[in-house]
Amino acid sequence: MVAPPNQPSLLEVSFRYDVTGGSTQLIRTRWVAGGLVLLATAICAHLLKLPLPELPLYATGLAVLAYNGAFVWASRRAYTPDVAALLKRTRWIVAAQVTLDWLALAAFVHWTGGVTSPAIPFLLVHLLIVSIVLPRWLPYLYVGLGMALLAAIAFLEGAGILPHYTVIPGLPADLHTNPVWIAGVLGFTLVAAAGIASLTVNIMAQLRQREDRINALFATTQAVTSATNITALLDRMARTVAEALGARGAAIHLLDETSDALTVAAVYGLSQSYLARNSLELSRGAVDGELMAGLPVVVHDIASDPRIRHARQVADEGLRSLLAVPVIGRSKPLGILCVYSDQPDRFTLADADFLMAIGRQSANALENALVFESLQQAEQARAEFVQVVTHELRAPVAGSQTLLRTMMRGLAGELNEQQRDLLSRIEHRLDMLMELVNDLLALAASKTLDVEEELKRQPLQPVLRHIVDRVSREAEAKGVQLQLDLPFEVLSVRATEVGLTRIFDNLIGNAIKYTPSGGRVCVRVVERPAGVVITVSDTGIGIPEEDIPRLFEGFFRARNAKESGIIGTGLGLNIVKQIVDRFGGMISVSSVLGQGTTFKVTLQRASPADEADEAA
Repeated sequence: MVAPPNQPSLLEVSFRYDVTGGSTQLIRTRWVAGGLVLLATAICAHLLKLPLPELPLYATGLAVLAYNGAFVWASRRAYTPDVAALLKRTRWIVAAQVTLDWLALAAFVHWTGGVTSPAIPFLLVHLLIVSIVLPRWLPYLYVGLGMALLAAIAFLEGAGILPHYTVIPGLPADLHTNPVWIAGVLGFTLVAAAGIASLTVNIMAQLRQREDRINALFATTQAVTSATNITALLDRMARTVAEALGARGAAIHLLDETSDALTVAAVYGLSQSYLARNSLELSRGAVDGELMAGLPVVVHDIASDPRIRHARQVADEGLRSLLAVPVIGRSKPLGILCVYSDQPDRFTLADADFLMAIGRQSANALENALVFESLQQAEQARAEFVQVVTHELRAPVAGSQTLLRTMMRGLAGELNEQQRDLLSRIEHRLDMLMELVNDLLALAASKTLDVEEELKRQPLQPVLRHIVDRVSREAEAKGVQLQLDLPFEVLSVRATEVGLTRIFDNLIGNAIKYTPSGGRVCVRVVERPAGVVITVSDTGIGIPEEDIPRLFEGFFRARNAKESGIIGTGLGLNIVKQIVDRFGGMISVSSVLGQGTTFKVTLQRASPADEADEAA
C-alpha cells in the first residue's frame, strides 16, 4: 500500500522538472546577457560617448560568460539517474547561479552609476526570471539578497568608500549622496521587487498545482487503460491523489453489494494501527445523503464536524480535515475516495472538483478491472469443468482400450478377418478419443490458476535431456535419428518445469510423429542477446505454406497432417503457444512442404533477481 522506494512521486517529478528546467533557462538567458553587456558597453562608450568605465564593464561581461560556461560543465557532470541525488546537485547549481548573477548585477549597477544607474530595472527583470524558475519561498530570499546588495552599494558610494560613476549627463554629481533620493530608489525597488516576487510566485504555484493535477489525471488514465489487477489499481489511485493534492494520505472504500457496507480497499499514507480499524470515518447519513447522491463532502475540521464518527481516533492519527467524493460507475455507486490532511481547512471546492474527476476515472478503471476479473473467473471455471469432465472420460476410454487390445490378441476367442477389421477401426477411434482427452486435460491445466506456478529460474538442459531420453525409444522404433545439441554452459530461463515439459514434449513428439523412417529430428539450444533460443527441426512431411498462419489456432490441423492418417487433435500447438506467451517468450515456425519443419522458441534468460529469489 505504499510506493516503491525507488519510484519518484508526481511531486518529485514536477519539482525535478522545475529545478532542472529553470537551471537550463538561466544558462541560456545568461549567454545573451553576457553578450549584451559587452555590446552595450561598446555602443555607449564609443557611439554615444557616455563616460563609462569600459574595462570594468568588459570584465563584468566576460566574467558572466566565463562562469556561465562553468555552470554548463557542472550541469553535465551533475547528471545522475538517481532522482534524489540529481535534485540535490541541481539545487546547489541553481543557488550558485542566482547568487553569482546578483553579484554580477550589483557590480554592473555600481559601474553604471549606483543608485543613479539606469540599470536598476534589470534587477527586477532578473528577479522575475528567478521567481518563474524557482519554486516556493526561494524568490523571496533573493529579493532580500538583491536589496541588501543595492543598499550596500548606496552606502559605500555615499560614504566615499567606493567611487561613484555618473553616466547620465545632466544628473547632479552629488545625487548619490542625497538621502531622499536614496530612500526613494530603495523603497521603490523594494516594493516593486516584493510585488513581482509575490505575484509571480502565486501564479507559478497555481500553474505547478495544475500541472501536478494534470499529471495525476494522466496517471489515472494510464491506470484505466492498463491496469487489470484491482489491488494494484486501487493502491496506485490512492497514492496518486494524495500526492497530487499534497495531502497526508488517501483511502478508497468499496461498496459490498451483498451487505451494502463500505470496506477499505486501498490506503496510502496512514499508519498500520489506523488501518486496522478498517472502517469509514463518515457517518452513514453523510454517505447516503451526499456521497451516494453524487456530491463531494468537505470536512474542514474533523474534531468539530458532526458528520465524523470516532472523531477522537481520527484526531489521534493527526488528521484535521477530510475530502471525500463518490466513485460512481455507469449504473451504480462503487465506493468512496477520501483524502486526508493534517491541517484544518485544507481542502477547497477546486480540490473537490479535481477529486471528482479522479473519482470518475477511478470508476472507469474499477469497472474495467471487475469485468476482466469476472472473465478470468469464468475462464477458470470453464477450464476446471473441462478438466473434470475429461478426467472422468479418461478412465472408461482407457478401460475400453485395454479390453479391446485383449480381444485383438485373441485372448477372448479367435476373431475372423471382418471382426478384426471392425475392432481395429474401433481401436483407432479410441486412440483418437484418448488423444483428445489428453489434449483437453493439458489445455485446461494450462488455464487453471492452481497449476500456474510463479515463474522462476529453471535450468533448461535437464528438462530437454529428460524429454529426449523418454522419446528416444519411440524414435528408434520408427527409424528416426534423434539428435540433441546442448551448450556446455548451463542456461536458465524464466519458466516452470511443468510448462517447459509441455512445450517440448509436444514439439519433439510432433517432430518424431510427422517424420518418416530414415529421417532426422534435431533439438538445438543456443544463447542469443534476445534470450535462449531452442529450435526443433525435422525432415518430415512439412506444412503447406497457406496453413502456417493458422497453425497455433485451437483444433486446427494442416491439410497434409489430416490426410496422413496420423492421430492428432490440433490442440497441442495451441497449448504450446499459450505457455510460451505466459513465459514472455516467442515462438515461430518455418517449413517447406515435403522437406521438413523448424520450430524456434525464444525464452527469457533468468535474471540475477530470479536467482536471488530461488536462493532465498
